[in-house]
Amino acid sequence: MKKTLIIILSLITFVNHYSFANEPVEKTKIFLDDVKIYGTKINKDDDKEIFAWYGIPYAQPPVGNLRWKAPRDFNFESANFNATDFPERCVQVSNFYDELITGQKEGSIFGEEDCLYLNVFASEELLKSNKKAPVMFWIHGGGNTWGYSASPMYIPTNFLKFHDVILVTVNYRLGPFGWFSVPGLNSSSEEPLDQSPNFGTLDLIKALEWVNENISSFGGDPNNITIFGESAGARNVLSLYVADQAKNLFQRGIVQSGYLVSDDIEYSRNNPKSGSLTFIKSSIKENDPAMNPMTLKETLEDTEILGKYLRGLSKEQIISFYRVREEAGGLIDIPNVIPDGIVIPEEGIFKSYLNGKFQDKKIILGTNRDENKLFINGDPRFVKTVLPSFIANLHPTLGLWTKPRDEKFYESYSRYQSDAWKLDAVDNASRYISKVNQSDVFAYRFDWDNEPKFLGMDFSKLLGAAHALEIGFVFNSPEIINQQKSGLSDILYDPNNADFDRELSLSMSQYWVNFAYDGNPNSNPYELDINWDPWINKNNERFIVFDTSNDQGIRMNNAILSSDSILQNLSSENLLIEQKCMIFDDLFDRTTLSKNQVAILYKGFLNGKCI
Repeated sequence: MKKTLIIILSLITFVNHYSFANEPVEKTKIFLDDVKIYGTKINKDDDKEIFAWYGIPYAQPPVGNLRWKAPRDFNFESANFNATDFPERCVQVSNFYDELITGQKEGSIFGEEDCLYLNVFASEELLKSNKKAPVMFWIHGGGNTWGYSASPMYIPTNFLKFHDVILVTVNYRLGPFGWFSVPGLNSSSEEPLDQSPNFGTLDLIKALEWVNENISSFGGDPNNITIFGESAGARNVLSLYVADQAKNLFQRGIVQSGYLVSDDIEYSRNNPKSGSLTFIKSSIKENDPAMNPMTLKETLEDTEILGKYLRGLSKEQIISFYRVREEAGGLIDIPNVIPDGIVIPEEGIFKSYLNGKFQDKKIILGTNRDENKLFINGDPRFVKTVLPSFIANLHPTLGLWTKPRDEKFYESYSRYQSDAWKLDAVDNASRYISKVNQSDVFAYRFDWDNEPKFLGMDFSKLLGAAHALEIGFVFNSPEIINQQKSGLSDILYDPNNADFDRELSLSMSQYWVNFAYDGNPNSNPYELDINWDPWINKNNERFIVFDTSNDQGIRMNNAILSSDSILQNLSSENLLIEQKCMIFDDLFDRTTLSKNQVAILYKGFLNGKCI
């Protein structure tokens, strides 16, 4: 035990070091209208200097009377602006990752409402070039309730060292500040977009407008913008394809582990745990327990009084109402991306794609083979802790040291949930899009599972190709490219596989950059060995698999998943009935199926034994 403790303590001394002294650099000076904007240098290399402009405001702070309103144009008040400091993150509840990277205690409320900032990254070469470079616009994930544009995961020291593109990363309002539906809240406003509850979506649109207007000053081509994101960020990409306001703001998109579900207006307002009206009633009663039902009803109906009340609440009074979902990595439970008929079509994201109502633009869709292992590796229903509590509490990473209670069930649960995710978000989505679009659709699956075995723990089985692990490969993470130590590197990356991991990372980023150049992931500016064929319904329903060459390598596979095949395989799986039913039940968590369709499946599966 003593030896184990010494090894563990040596591991947790490593922290992430991505940023350098954020001093203004004269060479980064650009002009936005008459305002001088200074950035900073973020790498130590002299052969290719990489510049960052952190925290550029793209809209007025959405505070006071602008809380729960569409973003407004920002105007600089001075002739100089130093874009050298990380922007404030938007209000959110911290989780495991924050405690690991920043020391922010898990479960605490942090961030500010004044958070509508973006970051621009470019090499000195592109900044000075007369030829404008492709722009990649990154939307972070986190359930639309958590995340940060300047996370170490997205600082592109290697990405821009290798690739000639301009990168933009953006903050947008999260949780109840980003999506909040109250009838008539802004009825007196003359701005039509104030009537939408999708303030976070409107922030992304505003940021894209800013990029279209200003990115050429940083060396970017405003006519060649690729939006890309992961998880909720990927769903936001899908939502921008159906938002009329975003129609002319980008050329193509990449959807990494996205999903098509959107919450309806009724659910967003009246869900007993997370509805906006549920929150309002709870808040008013907490502040005035003696208020009678008639007065409460009158307060809810008087939108002027209600608006003043809501805009007078603190961020803590608002966000503390919402339940933290332990099964979703500590994200809070709140409806978002709400069909309003203004920004998001009334039929929602899924039916918009099902009915062919989206922009005809090229798109990449993909998932990770073991998506759900990120969520279940810390779930006590599936795993048990390995370390004594006095050791496990020393550092957040030690919470990952778990073992499956039942290895067969652990693998099966992950496989069926992850396959269902791919079927919905990749295969079926590709079919919907290809049915009506002229533009190409490209599909992928990320299969990398080269994590190490360490002190009796096999992280390749615990995590495998889990949700979000492709991000480091796309962004050429220093942990992968340079074998840099961090809080997670010893758990994720095996030094014995370093060359293979680096090779895969470079290949994946090249496919992404090729796509950003002209919509073809195969040949410009990089000629790649494996041709990524577009998805063609019935004739060529294929996807590329990303894996290291010491495993099965990068290759094209046929899409064979179907809802019937998933359910038939599950029904014949060598598992207990209650285990099969648990998997079956969770397949319908936030499903795109109707209640009637789900009821029919319950009756048919195992002769109704899961009802």
